[in-house]
Amino acid sequence: MKYSLQDVLSGNVLNQEWFKRQYKLIVMISVLIFLYIYSGYQSQRQQRMLNDLQKELLDVQMTQLTVNSELMNKSRQSSIVTLLQEKGSQLKENKTPVIRIQ
Repeated sequence: MKYSLQDVLSGNVLNQEWFKRQYKLIVMISVLIFLYIYSGYQSQRQQRMLNDLQKELLDVQMTQLTVNSELMNKSRQSSIVTLLQEKGSQLKENKTPVIRIQ
């Protein structure tokens, strides 16, 4: 069962009885190795995609926080009164409290 480099390169090894008996096992091992390598690449790709999505989510959260704080500042009564005065509106702030009807 000694094979020389010349036997391997010429393909004579494939004609040996041992190889003919074990070719199914060799094919199965080759397929399993291929699947193992493929799953590793897929896992890395999904990890990179997950990291990108987490960065994008963080950016969106920061943008949402900024927009929400700007909205809170602009919707305050004092900000609205100042804005109306700057625009020259004739509307005035109501000084009397609201009466609740029950």
